[in-house]
Amino acid sequence: MDEFPCSDKLNEQRSCDEIVRWWNVPFVDELTYEESGEIGVSVLDGATWDGPRLISEHTTFEEAVAAANFYVNHSDIWRRFKEPYQPLAKVDHLIDMSSFIHGKLAKMDEEQLFEYMFHWLPKVNKTSAPVLETS
Repeated sequence: MDEFPCSDKLNEQRSCDEIVRWWNVPFVDELTYEESGEIGVSVLDGATWDGPRLISEHTTFEEAVAAANFYVNHSDIWRRFKEPYQPLAKVDHLIDMSSFIHGKLAKMDEEQLFEYMFHWLPKVNKTSAPVLETS
């Protein structure tokens, strides 16, 4: 059985198998109910460095499933669990911060920033290059 990505773990310390299975896959996380009283939808997408990011919370399981499906159907990056893995991450919103992130005065382009921040993402195969999304 495939377990959801654990929380409180640095993304770059996750196994390749865990990343390939869960990267950009929204999932319903009923454990958030214990903390908030609502059922969460989370995704492992690199927006938080130490675990899946909580996208939304819902009062019923059915609402959470509908939300997860909505996110997948309206995103260029997020995917269903059974769909092929791609090393994708949104970086366009970080371009203006890239000089601060990288510690240099010059801004990085999207490919440089992606490689700097997500160098640990498994490649699809040895010949594929990282794919960037800019929206």
